[in-house]
Amino acid sequence: MKYTDFYRQIYKILGRLTPLDVDCGKLCDGACCKGDDETGMYLFPGEKHMYAGEKNWLQIEKSDFEYDGRHADILICTTACRRERRPLACRIFPLLPYVTKEGELEIIFDPRGKYLCPLAKAMYIEDLNPQFVRKVKKVGQIMMKIPGMRKYLTELSRIADEYIL
Repeated sequence: MKYTDFYRQIYKILGRLTPLDVDCGKLCDGACCKGDDETGMYLFPGEKHMYAGEKNWLQIEKSDFEYDGRHADILICTTACRRERRPLACRIFPLLPYVTKEGELEIIFDPRGKYLCPLAKAMYIEDLNPQFVRKVKKVGQIMMKIPGMRKYLTELSRIADEYIL
């Protein structure tokens, strides 16, 4: 399966679901969509193929984050994105498919988001749209079955560990 087909399927699973049934961006004035020229979202393995030829609102660079001997790509927005084109990390934010040290999948608030997202600071996962949480878990389960994706999620989880107090 090609990466583009894989991500189209993953994006379809998530559909238009969001963490709340209302626009949570109104709580923080869209803080997760406001970055600078050094702030971006890690792209999942092969996800950069979803943005081939697009240069008008983004740039993709290699990050310092390594998994399986490779540097992950990072997407940096240079202007506002079209919501339907946002990467997977944005679609599942503020959640993270987290791989425990025992190798089990859990869905947690991304601890890196607690400095940015009011939901990650003040809520419990149970307070979020349950369908959104279920779909994020389904996406995580699919990714865990693919060795390269599993390695990516495992290494991303170790980065998250550095933010868990």
